[in-house]
Amino acid sequence: MIYQISNKMGMSKFLLVNKTDNFEEDMAPEEFEKLDSQLDALNSALDDIEQKNDDIHAQLVQLLHANREIRQQLQASKVADSEPQL
Repeated sequence: MIYQISNKMGMSKFLLVNKTDNFEEDMAPEEFEKLDSQLDALNSALDDIEQKNDDIHAQLVQLLHANREIRQQLQASKVADSEPQL
């Protein structure tokens, strides 16, 4: 059996479970609820990490653009300074 697991960001993963794997039947309801709660907490933590990663990426892109702009301004300034003055 294949289970689809999706996070809050819409990304999906698939879990393949053999028909002989009856892990749900082997677990007491309390154990299953505890595991489910732990998986929810893990999923939430991973979503937080993914969001922080996206924020860092966005900041790095802004820094790259700012550095590129400064470098272009410096190059233009060097060209203007090297032109002979009349």
